[in-house]
Amino acid sequence: MWPPLSATLSRLLIDRRHGHRREVLHLWAERNLLETMPVEAVRGHQMVLLAGLLNHARRTVPRVREILGGQPEIEPQDSFAALAELPTVGRADLQEHPEAFQAEGFEGTVCSDATGGSTGTPMSFLVDTATQRAREASLYWGYAQAGWRYGEKIAMLWGSDRDLKGAAGLRRALRWRIENRRWFNAFDFGEDRMRATHLALSRFQPHLVVAYAGTLFDYARFLEAEGLKPDYPRHGIVSSAEVLTPPMREQIGRVFPRPVTDFYGNREFGAIAVECRGCGHCRVNAHDLILEAAPAEDGAGEEVCVTYLRNRAMPFLRYRTGDLLRPPDRDGPCRCGWDRFRIGGVQGRSSDVIVTADGHRIHGEYFTHLLYGCEGVRQFQFVQDAPDRYRLLLAGDRAAWKGTGQEREWKEAIQAKVGPAASVAVEWVDEIPKLPSGKFKFTVAAAPSARGSDFAQALRRTSLGIGD
Repeated sequence: MWPPLSATLSRLLIDRRHGHRREVLHLWAERNLLETMPVEAVRGHQMVLLAGLLNHARRTVPRVREILGGQPEIEPQDSFAALAELPTVGRADLQEHPEAFQAEGFEGTVCSDATGGSTGTPMSFLVDTATQRAREASLYWGYAQAGWRYGEKIAMLWGSDRDLKGAAGLRRALRWRIENRRWFNAFDFGEDRMRATHLALSRFQPHLVVAYAGTLFDYARFLEAEGLKPDYPRHGIVSSAEVLTPPMREQIGRVFPRPVTDFYGNREFGAIAVECRGCGHCRVNAHDLILEAAPAEDGAGEEVCVTYLRNRAMPFLRYRTGDLLRPPDRDGPCRCGWDRFRIGGVQGRSSDVIVTADGHRIHGEYFTHLLYGCEGVRQFQFVQDAPDRYRLLLAGDRAAWKGTGQEREWKEAIQAKVGPAASVAVEWVDEIPKLPSGKFKFTVAAAPSARGSDFAQALRRTSLGIGD
Protein backbone atom coordinates (compact mmCIF):
# COMPACT_ATOMS: atom_id res chain seq x y z
CA MET A 1 0.00 0.00 0.00
CA TRP A 2 1.17 3.54 -0.78
CA PRO A 3 2.71 4.81 2.52
CA PRO A 4 0.74 8.11 2.73
CA LEU A 5 -2.48 6.15 2.25
CA SER A 6 -1.43 3.63 4.92
CA ALA A 7 -0.63 6.47 7.33
CA THR A 8 -4.03 8.10 6.72
CA LEU A 9 -6.08 4.91 6.96
CA SER A 10 -4.30 3.68 10.08
CA ARG A 11 -5.09 6.97 11.81
CA LEU A 12 -8.75 6.75 10.83
CA LEU A 13 -9.47 3.04 11.05
CA ILE A 14 -7.09 1.61 13.66
CA ASP A 15 -7.82 3.82 16.61
CA ARG A 16 -9.35 1.20 18.89
CA ARG A 17 -11.26 2.89 21.69
CA HIS A 18 -10.70 6.30 23.27
CA GLY A 19 -8.39 7.61 20.54
CA HIS A 20 -5.60 5.09 21.06
CA ARG A 21 -3.74 5.74 17.79
CA ARG A 22 -4.02 9.51 18.10
CA GLU A 23 -2.51 9.32 21.59
CA VAL A 24 0.32 7.05 20.36
CA LEU A 25 1.21 9.49 17.60
CA HIS A 26 1.02 12.38 20.08
CA LEU A 27 3.49 10.61 22.39
CA TRP A 28 5.79 9.95 19.45
CA ALA A 29 5.71 13.63 18.52
CA GLU A 30 6.52 14.51 22.15
CA ARG A 31 9.60 12.28 22.00
CA ASN A 32 10.82 13.94 18.84
CA LEU A 33 10.33 17.37 20.39
CA LEU A 34 12.06 16.37 23.62
CA GLU A 35 15.16 15.29 21.70
CA THR A 36 15.59 18.84 20.43
CA MET A 37 15.39 20.40 23.90
CA PRO A 38 18.26 21.08 26.34
CA VAL A 39 19.30 18.34 28.72
CA GLU A 40 17.96 20.33 31.66
CA ALA A 41 14.49 20.34 30.11
CA VAL A 42 14.60 16.57 29.64
CA ARG A 43 15.64 16.06 33.25
CA GLY A 44 12.78 18.35 34.33
CA HIS A 45 10.39 16.21 32.31
CA GLN A 46 11.70 13.09 34.04
CA MET A 47 11.41 14.68 37.49
CA VAL A 48 7.75 15.62 37.00
CA LEU A 49 6.80 12.15 35.79
CA LEU A 50 8.86 10.44 38.50
CA ALA A 51 7.38 12.54 41.32
CA GLY A 52 3.86 11.72 40.16
CA LEU A 53 4.68 8.01 39.90
CA LEU A 54 6.35 7.85 43.33
CA ASN A 55 3.49 9.69 45.05
CA HIS A 56 1.04 7.27 43.43
CA ALA A 57 3.16 4.25 44.40
CA ARG A 58 3.69 5.25 48.03
CA ARG A 59 -0.08 5.38 48.50
CA THR A 60 -1.08 2.26 46.56
CA VAL A 61 1.87 -0.15 46.14
CA PRO A 62 2.61 -2.20 49.30
CA ARG A 63 6.36 -2.52 48.69
CA VAL A 64 6.80 1.23 48.16
CA ARG A 65 4.37 2.20 50.92
CA GLU A 66 6.51 0.40 53.49
CA ILE A 67 9.47 2.63 52.63
CA LEU A 68 8.05 5.98 51.48
CA GLY A 69 4.50 5.88 52.83
CA GLY A 70 5.17 8.03 55.89
CA GLN A 71 6.93 10.81 54.00
CA PRO A 72 5.32 14.04 52.80
CA GLU A 73 4.35 14.63 49.18
CA ILE A 74 7.41 14.24 46.95
CA GLU A 75 8.24 17.32 44.88
CA PRO A 76 9.81 16.96 41.41
CA GLN A 77 13.15 18.39 42.55
CA ASP A 78 13.33 15.72 45.28
CA SER A 79 12.17 12.78 43.17
CA PHE A 80 15.58 11.35 42.28
CA ALA A 81 16.63 11.36 45.95
CA ALA A 82 13.39 9.62 46.92
CA LEU A 83 13.89 7.02 44.21
CA ALA A 84 17.37 6.25 45.55
CA GLU A 85 15.81 5.21 48.89
CA LEU A 86 14.14 2.24 47.23
CA PRO A 87 16.03 -1.06 46.91
CA THR A 88 16.38 -2.62 43.48
CA VAL A 89 14.17 -5.52 42.43
CA GLY A 90 14.61 -8.34 39.95
CA ARG A 91 12.38 -10.69 38.05
CA ALA A 92 12.43 -13.28 40.84
CA ASP A 93 11.08 -10.70 43.29
CA LEU A 94 8.12 -9.93 41.05
CA GLN A 95 7.48 -13.60 40.37
CA GLU A 96 7.49 -14.54 44.04
CA HIS A 97 5.35 -11.68 45.39
CA PRO A 98 3.55 -9.97 42.49
CA GLU A 99 0.87 -8.50 44.76
CA ALA A 100 3.51 -6.44 46.60
CA PHE A 101 4.28 -4.54 43.39
CA GLN A 102 0.75 -3.98 42.07
CA ALA A 103 -1.24 -0.81 42.72
CA GLU A 104 -4.19 -1.48 44.99
CA GLY A 105 -7.55 -0.13 43.82
CA PHE A 106 -6.23 1.01 40.44
CA GLU A 107 -9.22 2.46 38.57
CA GLY A 108 -7.92 2.48 35.02
CA THR A 109 -8.09 -0.24 32.41
CA VAL A 110 -5.64 -3.02 33.25
CA CYS A 111 -4.61 -6.15 31.37
CA SER A 112 -2.10 -8.92 31.98
CA ASP A 113 1.08 -9.27 29.92
CA ALA A 114 4.04 -11.61 30.13
CA THR A 115 7.62 -11.96 29.02
CA GLY A 116 9.75 -15.05 28.59
CA GLY A 117 13.06 -13.22 28.52
CA SER A 118 16.42 -14.71 27.69
CA THR A 119 16.09 -17.41 30.32
CA GLY A 120 12.81 -18.67 28.93
CA THR A 121 11.23 -18.29 32.39
CA PRO A 122 7.97 -16.36 32.02
CA MET A 123 7.06 -13.40 34.20
CA SER A 124 3.51 -12.05 34.30
CA PHE A 125 2.89 -8.38 35.00
CA LEU A 126 0.12 -5.79 34.68
CA VAL A 127 -0.02 -2.96 32.17
CA ASP A 128 -2.39 -0.02 31.94
CA THR A 129 -3.55 1.99 28.94
CA ALA A 130 -0.74 4.53 29.33
CA THR A 131 1.84 1.74 29.16
CA GLN A 132 0.32 0.23 26.03
CA ARG A 133 0.39 3.59 24.26
CA ALA A 134 3.87 4.50 25.45
CA ARG A 135 5.35 1.15 24.39
CA GLU A 136 3.85 1.49 20.91
CA ALA A 137 5.11 5.05 20.54
CA SER A 138 8.58 3.96 21.68
CA LEU A 139 8.69 1.40 18.88
CA TYR A 140 7.92 4.12 16.34
CA TRP A 141 10.71 6.20 17.86
CA GLY A 142 13.12 3.27 17.63
CA TYR A 143 12.19 2.39 14.05
CA ALA A 144 12.57 6.04 13.03
CA GLN A 145 16.22 5.89 14.12
CA ALA A 146 16.67 3.39 11.27
CA GLY A 147 15.07 5.75 8.73
CA TRP A 148 11.45 4.56 8.87
CA ARG A 149 8.53 6.98 8.54
CA TYR A 150 4.97 6.38 9.66
CA GLY A 151 3.00 4.51 7.03
CA GLU A 152 6.01 2.87 5.38
CA LYS A 153 6.30 -0.89 4.98
CA ILE A 154 7.70 -3.06 7.79
CA ALA A 155 8.60 -6.76 7.56
CA MET A 156 8.74 -8.53 10.93
CA LEU A 157 10.88 -11.68 11.14
CA TRP A 158 9.57 -12.46 14.60
CA GLY A 159 8.45 -15.35 16.72
CA SER A 160 6.54 -14.26 19.79
CA ASP A 161 3.40 -16.36 20.13
CA ARG A 162 1.65 -13.35 21.62
CA ASP A 163 2.50 -11.25 18.56
CA LEU A 164 1.69 -13.93 16.00
CA LYS A 165 -1.40 -15.40 17.64
CA GLY A 166 -4.52 -14.87 15.59
CA ALA A 167 -2.61 -13.99 12.44
CA ALA A 168 -5.22 -15.78 10.34
CA GLY A 169 -8.06 -13.78 11.87
CA LEU A 170 -9.73 -11.38 9.48
CA ARG A 171 -9.52 -8.40 11.81
CA ARG A 172 -5.81 -8.74 12.55
CA ALA A 173 -4.94 -9.56 8.94
CA LEU A 174 -6.82 -6.43 7.84
CA ARG A 175 -5.03 -4.33 10.44
CA TRP A 176 -1.62 -5.53 9.26
CA ARG A 177 -2.58 -4.83 5.67
CA ILE A 178 -3.63 -1.27 6.50
CA GLU A 179 -0.51 -0.72 8.59
CA ASN A 180 1.77 -1.93 5.76
CA ARG A 181 3.16 -4.66 7.99
CA ARG A 182 3.91 -8.31 7.19
CA TRP A 183 4.90 -11.02 9.70
CA PHE A 184 7.15 -14.02 9.10
CA ASN A 185 7.42 -16.64 11.84
CA ALA A 186 11.03 -16.86 13.05
CA PHE A 187 10.10 -19.89 15.17
CA ASP A 188 9.82 -21.90 11.94
CA PHE A 189 12.60 -20.61 9.72
CA GLY A 190 14.30 -23.47 7.93
CA GLU A 191 15.84 -23.20 4.47
CA ASP A 192 12.52 -23.70 2.66
CA ARG A 193 10.95 -20.94 4.74
CA MET A 194 13.93 -18.67 4.14
CA ARG A 195 13.65 -19.16 0.39
CA ALA A 196 9.92 -18.39 0.47
CA THR A 197 10.55 -15.37 2.71
CA HIS A 198 13.11 -14.00 0.27
CA LEU A 199 10.61 -14.22 -2.58
CA ALA A 200 7.88 -12.62 -0.47
CA LEU A 201 10.13 -9.76 0.67
CA SER A 202 11.36 -9.17 -2.88
CA ARG A 203 7.73 -8.61 -3.86
CA PHE A 204 6.75 -6.65 -0.73
CA GLN A 205 9.82 -4.36 -0.83
CA PRO A 206 9.72 -3.28 2.82
CA HIS A 207 11.25 -0.01 3.91
CA LEU A 208 12.31 -1.66 7.18
CA VAL A 209 13.08 -5.23 8.27
CA VAL A 210 12.78 -5.96 12.02
CA ALA A 211 14.11 -9.27 13.33
CA TYR A 212 15.95 -11.19 16.02
CA ALA A 213 19.70 -10.74 15.66
CA GLY A 214 20.20 -14.50 15.33
CA THR A 215 17.46 -14.79 12.71
CA LEU A 216 19.05 -12.02 10.65
CA PHE A 217 22.44 -13.69 10.92
CA ASP A 218 21.11 -17.09 9.84
CA TYR A 219 19.08 -15.54 7.03
CA ALA A 220 22.07 -13.55 5.76
CA ARG A 221 24.25 -16.68 5.75
CA PHE A 222 21.58 -18.58 3.83
CA LEU A 223 21.18 -15.84 1.20
CA GLU A 224 24.94 -15.60 0.73
CA ALA A 225 25.32 -19.38 0.41
CA GLU A 226 22.51 -19.48 -2.18
CA GLY A 227 23.99 -16.58 -4.14
CA LEU A 228 20.89 -14.44 -3.51
CA LYS A 229 21.39 -10.69 -3.29
CA PRO A 230 18.36 -8.96 -1.72
CA ASP A 231 17.33 -5.54 -3.03
CA TYR A 232 15.40 -4.85 0.19
CA PRO A 233 14.95 -3.13 2.57
CA ARG A 234 14.74 0.41 1.26
CA HIS A 235 15.86 2.15 4.46
CA GLY A 236 17.37 -0.17 7.03
CA ILE A 237 17.32 -3.22 9.28
CA VAL A 238 16.47 -3.27 12.99
CA SER A 239 18.13 -6.03 15.02
CA SER A 240 16.43 -6.74 18.33
CA ALA A 241 15.83 -9.21 21.19
CA GLU A 242 19.36 -10.70 21.11
CA VAL A 243 22.90 -9.33 21.26
CA LEU A 244 24.20 -8.24 17.87
CA THR A 245 27.89 -9.18 17.87
CA PRO A 246 30.46 -7.63 15.48
CA PRO A 247 30.77 -10.82 13.38
CA MET A 248 26.98 -10.97 13.05
CA ARG A 249 26.84 -7.32 12.01
CA GLU A 250 29.59 -7.89 9.45
CA GLN A 251 27.77 -10.87 7.93
CA ILE A 252 24.43 -9.02 7.73
CA GLY A 253 26.08 -5.93 6.29
CA ARG A 254 27.81 -7.99 3.60
CA VAL A 255 24.49 -9.33 2.30
CA PHE A 256 21.92 -6.57 2.70
CA PRO A 257 22.03 -3.22 0.89
CA ARG A 258 21.13 -1.10 3.93
CA PRO A 259 22.72 -0.71 7.40
CA VAL A 260 21.61 -2.53 10.53
CA THR A 261 20.49 -0.64 13.66
CA ASP A 262 20.78 -2.29 17.07
CA PHE A 263 17.55 -1.98 19.09
CA TYR A 264 17.51 -2.68 22.83
CA GLY A 265 14.10 -3.18 24.40
CA ASN A 266 11.91 -5.63 26.25
CA ARG A 267 8.29 -6.58 26.72
CA GLU A 268 7.97 -4.58 29.92
CA PHE A 269 8.98 -1.17 28.53
CA GLY A 270 9.17 -1.27 24.75
CA ALA A 271 12.24 0.59 23.47
CA ILE A 272 14.94 1.18 26.09
CA ALA A 273 17.77 2.37 23.82
CA VAL A 274 18.41 2.44 20.08
CA GLU A 275 21.67 2.70 18.20
CA CYS A 276 22.51 6.06 16.67
CA ARG A 277 23.31 5.31 13.03
CA GLY A 278 26.94 5.89 12.18
CA CYS A 279 27.98 6.70 15.76
CA GLY A 280 28.01 3.33 17.49
CA HIS A 281 26.40 4.35 20.78
CA CYS A 282 22.74 3.90 21.78
CA ARG A 283 20.33 6.71 22.62
CA VAL A 284 18.34 6.03 25.78
CA ASN A 285 14.56 6.49 25.71
CA ALA A 286 14.63 9.25 28.33
CA HIS A 287 11.02 10.15 27.53
CA ASP A 288 9.73 7.00 29.26
CA LEU A 289 12.39 5.78 31.65
CA ILE A 290 15.35 6.45 33.91
CA LEU A 291 18.30 4.15 33.39
CA GLU A 292 20.91 3.31 36.02
CA ALA A 293 23.97 1.09 36.04
CA ALA A 294 24.34 -1.46 38.84
CA PRO A 295 27.25 -3.76 39.64
CA ALA A 296 26.16 -7.20 38.43
CA GLU A 297 25.40 -9.61 41.23
CA ASP A 298 28.45 -11.77 40.53
CA GLY A 299 30.71 -8.77 39.99
CA ALA A 300 31.10 -9.33 36.24
CA GLY A 301 30.35 -5.91 34.77
CA GLU A 302 27.36 -3.61 35.25
CA GLU A 303 23.69 -4.41 34.91
CA VAL A 304 20.96 -2.28 33.34
CA CYS A 305 18.48 -1.05 35.95
CA VAL A 306 15.28 0.70 34.77
CA THR A 307 12.66 2.90 36.39
CA TYR A 308 9.72 3.01 34.00
CA LEU A 309 7.75 6.25 34.20
CA ARG A 310 4.50 5.20 32.51
CA ASN A 311 3.02 2.15 34.24
CA ARG A 312 0.89 2.97 37.27
CA ALA A 313 -0.94 -0.35 37.42
CA MET A 314 2.32 -2.07 38.36
CA PRO A 315 5.17 0.44 38.74
CA PHE A 316 8.64 -0.81 37.83
CA LEU A 317 11.00 1.09 40.12
CA ARG A 318 14.73 0.30 39.96
CA TYR A 319 14.08 -2.94 38.10
CA ARG A 320 17.15 -5.04 37.28
CA THR A 321 16.76 -6.29 33.72
CA GLY A 322 19.54 -8.88 33.95
CA ASP A 323 21.26 -7.30 30.92
CA LEU A 324 24.92 -6.36 31.13
CA LEU A 325 25.66 -2.77 30.18
CA ARG A 326 28.36 -1.67 27.77
CA PRO A 327 29.35 1.94 28.63
CA PRO A 328 29.93 4.57 25.91
CA ASP A 329 33.41 4.56 24.43
CA ARG A 330 33.82 8.30 25.07
CA ASP A 331 32.70 10.82 27.70
CA GLY A 332 31.91 13.84 25.54
CA PRO A 333 29.38 14.23 22.72
CA CYS A 334 29.55 11.59 20.01
CA ARG A 335 30.34 12.24 16.37
CA CYS A 336 26.78 13.27 15.57
CA GLY A 337 26.78 15.80 18.42
CA TRP A 338 24.42 13.83 20.68
CA ASP A 339 25.36 14.80 24.23
CA ARG A 340 22.84 13.08 26.53
CA PHE A 341 21.48 9.80 27.92
CA ARG A 342 23.46 7.22 26.00
CA ILE A 343 25.01 3.83 26.53
CA GLY A 344 27.48 1.80 24.51
CA GLY A 345 24.97 -1.01 24.17
CA VAL A 346 24.25 -4.33 25.87
CA GLN A 347 26.74 -7.20 25.87
CA GLY A 348 24.44 -10.01 26.95
CA ARG A 349 22.66 -11.30 30.02
CA SER A 350 24.28 -11.51 33.41
CA SER A 351 23.27 -15.18 33.24
CA ASP A 352 25.62 -15.57 30.25
CA VAL A 353 28.65 -15.19 32.51
CA ILE A 354 30.48 -18.44 33.22
CA VAL A 355 31.88 -18.73 36.76
CA THR A 356 34.54 -21.43 37.00
CA ALA A 357 35.24 -23.64 40.00
CA ASP A 358 38.01 -21.29 41.18
CA GLY A 359 35.78 -18.20 40.84
CA HIS A 360 37.16 -16.96 37.53
CA ARG A 361 34.49 -15.16 35.45
CA ILE A 362 34.26 -15.49 31.68
CA HIS A 363 31.68 -13.57 29.70
CA GLY A 364 29.86 -15.47 26.97
CA GLU A 365 31.28 -13.19 24.29
CA TYR A 366 34.59 -15.03 24.60
CA PHE A 367 32.98 -18.14 23.14
CA THR A 368 31.17 -16.28 20.36
CA HIS A 369 34.47 -14.75 19.26
CA LEU A 370 36.07 -18.17 19.41
CA LEU A 371 33.49 -19.75 17.08
CA TYR A 372 32.24 -17.04 14.76
CA GLY A 373 33.52 -17.18 11.22
CA CYS A 374 34.24 -20.91 11.34
CA GLU A 375 33.08 -22.34 8.03
CA GLY A 376 30.94 -25.43 8.38
CA VAL A 377 29.66 -24.51 11.86
CA ARG A 378 26.01 -23.54 11.49
CA GLN A 379 25.21 -23.20 15.19
CA PHE A 380 27.11 -23.44 18.45
CA GLN A 381 26.40 -23.25 22.15
CA PHE A 382 28.68 -23.42 25.17
CA VAL A 383 27.09 -25.22 28.13
CA GLN A 384 28.32 -25.26 31.71
CA ASP A 385 26.76 -28.29 33.43
CA ALA A 386 28.68 -27.76 36.67
CA PRO A 387 31.48 -25.44 37.87
CA ASP A 388 34.05 -27.91 36.51
CA ARG A 389 32.15 -29.56 33.63
CA TYR A 390 31.60 -28.01 30.17
CA ARG A 391 30.33 -28.96 26.73
CA LEU A 392 30.77 -27.17 23.40
CA LEU A 393 27.79 -28.09 21.21
CA LEU A 394 28.24 -27.74 17.45
CA ALA A 395 25.74 -28.14 14.62
CA GLY A 396 27.00 -28.25 11.07
CA ASP A 397 29.30 -30.17 8.76
CA ARG A 398 31.51 -32.27 11.03
CA ALA A 399 33.19 -33.93 8.07
CA ALA A 400 34.67 -30.57 7.05
CA TRP A 401 36.71 -30.51 10.28
CA LYS A 402 37.76 -34.15 10.36
CA GLY A 403 41.53 -34.47 10.46
CA THR A 404 42.14 -30.71 10.76
CA GLY A 405 42.83 -30.65 14.48
CA GLN A 406 40.36 -27.79 14.90
CA GLU A 407 38.31 -29.60 17.56
CA ARG A 408 41.46 -30.01 19.62
CA GLU A 409 42.28 -26.30 19.22
CA TRP A 410 38.80 -25.30 20.39
CA LYS A 411 39.08 -27.60 23.37
CA GLU A 412 42.53 -26.29 24.30
CA ALA A 413 41.39 -22.67 24.05
CA ILE A 414 38.42 -23.37 26.33
CA GLN A 415 40.57 -25.40 28.74
CA ALA A 416 42.95 -22.49 29.09
CA LYS A 417 40.05 -20.35 30.28
CA VAL A 418 38.16 -22.77 32.55
CA GLY A 419 41.20 -24.45 34.12
CA PRO A 420 43.21 -27.63 33.50
CA ALA A 421 41.20 -29.68 36.02
CA ALA A 422 37.86 -29.01 34.32
CA SER A 423 36.18 -31.47 31.97
CA VAL A 424 35.68 -30.08 28.45
CA ALA A 425 33.84 -32.00 25.73
CA VAL A 426 33.11 -31.12 22.09
CA GLU A 427 29.84 -32.60 20.85
CA TRP A 428 28.27 -32.46 17.39
CA VAL A 429 24.46 -32.35 17.30
CA ASP A 430 21.84 -32.10 14.56
CA GLU A 431 20.18 -28.97 15.90
CA ILE A 432 20.50 -26.65 18.90
CA PRO A 433 16.99 -25.67 20.02
CA LYS A 434 15.91 -22.13 20.79
CA LEU A 435 14.37 -21.14 24.09
CA PRO A 436 10.57 -21.09 24.50
CA SER A 437 10.83 -17.30 24.11
CA GLY A 438 12.09 -17.79 20.55
CA LYS A 439 15.53 -16.47 21.40
CA PHE A 440 18.83 -18.31 21.20
CA LYS A 441 21.52 -18.45 23.87
CA PHE A 442 25.15 -18.89 22.88
CA THR A 443 26.11 -19.53 26.49
CA VAL A 444 24.24 -21.57 29.10
CA ALA A 445 25.77 -21.09 32.53
CA ALA A 446 25.28 -23.26 35.61
CA ALA A 447 22.71 -21.97 38.09
CA PRO A 448 24.05 -18.82 39.76
CA SER A 449 24.62 -18.61 43.49
CA ALA A 450 22.12 -16.86 45.70
CA ARG A 451 22.00 -13.10 45.51
CA GLY A 452 24.20 -11.26 47.91
CA SER A 453 22.17 -9.37 50.52
CA ASP A 454 24.19 -6.21 49.99
CA PHE A 455 23.67 -6.12 46.21
CA ALA A 456 20.94 -3.50 46.32
CA GLN A 457 23.12 -1.25 48.45
CA ALA A 458 25.93 -1.44 45.90
CA LEU A 459 23.89 0.21 43.15
CA ARG A 460 25.48 3.45 42.08
CA ARG A 461 23.77 6.42 40.53
CA THR A 462 25.09 7.46 37.15
CA SER A 463 24.66 10.17 34.54
CA LEU A 464 22.75 7.77 32.32
CA GLY A 465 19.44 8.99 33.67
CA ILE A 466 19.45 9.91 37.31
CA GLY A 467 22.04 12.64 36.99
CA ASP A 468 24.32 14.15 39.57
